[in-house]
Amino acid sequence: MIIRKEDLEALDSVMLAIMCKKISQDESAELDARDRARQFKEDWIRLTEPERPPRNARESEKIRRELAQLKAQMVDFLLPFVQAGFA
Repeated sequence: MIIRKEDLEALDSVMLAIMCKKISQDESAELDARDRARQFKEDWIRLTEPERPPRNARESEKIRRELAQLKAQMVDFLLPFVQAGFA
């Protein structure tokens, strides 16, 4: 079965973060890919578990936009791995 970009886009960001974590720990993956996957996972944690809660609706909206942007970047990053059967 071929996994399409739309299939990954339908996943919750937590699943994408878990997939990034898996790649970041895969010693057979390229170092560059592991570092990028690790950064995606850390950025996801920063956005979903902030040090302090958002102060207002504007901050909440900013976080939602950043998370949506991060999710799109994770999808683009993960798609080749998933299609190759590594994630």
